[in-house]
Amino acid sequence: MYHQLLKLGRQLLIQPTCRLCRFPLCPDTEADPICPPCHDRFQLKKGGLYGSAPLPWHGLSYYDGAFRTLLLRLKRRPDDRQLSALIGCLRATLPMPYPAVLIPIPSWKRRRANPLPGLIATTLCQVRTDLLQRTRASAGQHHLNRQQRLSNLSGAFKVSAHLQAMEIWLVDDILTTGGTALAARQALLDAGHQVCGLICLGRTPIRRLRR
Repeated sequence: MYHQLLKLGRQLLIQPTCRLCRFPLCPDTEADPICPPCHDRFQLKKGGLYGSAPLPWHGLSYYDGAFRTLLLRLKRRPDDRQLSALIGCLRATLPMPYPAVLIPIPSWKRRRANPLPGLIATTLCQVRTDLLQRTRASAGQHHLNRQQRLSNLSGAFKVSAHLQAMEIWLVDDILTTGGTALAARQALLDAGHQVCGLICLGRTPIRRLRR
């Protein structure tokens, strides 16, 4: 009885709201911090998205429409409330064991580097940022085809030596053609590590990759 009264008092004092739009939530839905309209608007997949090409990957939604706009905004101005909600939804879909070793793919930019891969990895699990480094900047990938992207990123990463081989998941905010992830994976494989796949928030739709 005491616990029921305490829960009722908390519900009266604190109205849970959606972490993406702050729409009031029913107290019984506290386990899901995102309201149904936002699930629909951002096309968040309860079971997640996954695939095997160009490497095994797991994501939350397609990088398109309203979800693309949301991620672009979070990349410029990270919001802890919104990011924690998205990453929480992503975590529930992942097959990786705990504690897994996560490596956020490092940016080549020294200033205004993309903060999302590191924030995603840190929120999810054990993170290693000392293992994989970017050795050089690469040309912008936006106007390159798949083969040009792969060539552009050849040798772009190096791995710290003298570390015990590990099973690793790479982390990025968006998976597009996979050129960056493949280059990072190859550097880790060459150093003797096992790369299980890539974790991301968004996956660029195939129809957009073909443009």
